[in-house]
Amino acid sequence: MVRRIWSVLVSLALIVGASAKHAAAQGTGQAGLGGGRGGPQYVSPEIGADRRVTFRHIAPNAKEVYVSGELDGERHAMTKDEAGMWTVTIGPLPPDIYTYSFNIDGVTALDPRNPNTKLGYGNFGPVSVVQVPGDGPQFYDVKPVPHGEVRIHPYESRTMGVARTMWVYTPPGYDKGKDFPVLYLLHDAGDVESGWTLIGRANNILDNLIAGGTAKPMVIVMPLGHSIQSWWAGPSKTSPNAPAGRGNAPGGGAATTAGQPVPPNLFAKDLLEDVMALVEKTYKVSTKPDDRAIGGLSMGGGQTQNIAFNRPELFRYIVIMSAGGQNVDQSYPDFFKNPAATNRQLKLLWIGVGKDDALAGGGSKTLDETLTKHGIDHVYRVTEGRHEWTVWRHYLYEVAPLLFKDHGTVQKSTRR
Repeated sequence: MVRRIWSVLVSLALIVGASAKHAAAQGTGQAGLGGGRGGPQYVSPEIGADRRVTFRHIAPNAKEVYVSGELDGERHAMTKDEAGMWTVTIGPLPPDIYTYSFNIDGVTALDPRNPNTKLGYGNFGPVSVVQVPGDGPQFYDVKPVPHGEVRIHPYESRTMGVARTMWVYTPPGYDKGKDFPVLYLLHDAGDVESGWTLIGRANNILDNLIAGGTAKPMVIVMPLGHSIQSWWAGPSKTSPNAPAGRGNAPGGGAATTAGQPVPPNLFAKDLLEDVMALVEKTYKVSTKPDDRAIGGLSMGGGQTQNIAFNRPELFRYIVIMSAGGQNVDQSYPDFFKNPAATNRQLKLLWIGVGKDDALAGGGSKTLDETLTKHGIDHVYRVTEGRHEWTVWRHYLYEVAPLLFKDHGTVQKSTRR
């Protein structure tokens, strides 16, 4: 059964409501919520014509309130007026989509006046979202072009022993076409399978690239990266097949010893044995390695390595965003033992990281150095930005046109 994407809006509404109840319990004065009665009416966030953004929060009993997030990487103290309204204006900010949250006397809270909310996972909770507009629609916005669809596809994972969902983008013209190339696109630790669509806007990005003739029409499969049952498939629970104490670890993999080969983890097995089999049976995709790509960001970048470096014969295109690691040549010795064969097999190995990424910058650099030492062709991109969606949307926009091209059309062994 396939369900349309907007069924998730109910979940988003529940998150906003839960945040408002929590803030009220903390004495932060949420009487002015939209649709409420008797409280002060105010707007937050408010975007000026100069792209400066004003944030407001009513909390008369709070001692200190801050706003922070992807905005500019800084923690901004807010100022309280006599009515208990906390305010700060920051920017101007470049046109983009930013996440943020309030910190009220040490408690993290959503912006209760802003219904636009990004889902979170684990230690990375939900956050509020604000889009600073540019001059006309941006590359991640809906434009007047043919549109594909995003389908929510539930399945029962034999590998995980739980019910899960994958979100699948099918391009414009899918119903009349066949043998589409496929990109398996993996999210980070703070997201679930909806991440690349709801905050990453992968569907809009591909619609616009395909309409512009720069990217080939492709199917994008966005699976759940955590070893859990999907929130949209049943009660929340960890896979019974995850190693003890590792159910919420990236991919649910077993602990490994440094310097030893790393086998495919539980998530990798789910993708290779359940997801790929279902996709190639159900969707009109090519089953040739030349038409298969895999990529991911942060945790998903590490999972991309775990899958593609163990099974390089399955993929001709590998995209690693804001991820890397130490001793990768020891973790995946078969991938590195014959560089000439690896170079003949791969059409693109692309690595990107923001220059101010404090989480993945070192690991990405080490991965680049290891690949270079072994003579494995790759593209290494160091760009502006931190460990944020403001980077990863741009990476997808940059790398999607490079996928499913003939040999010789993609730059290799470059650093930009």
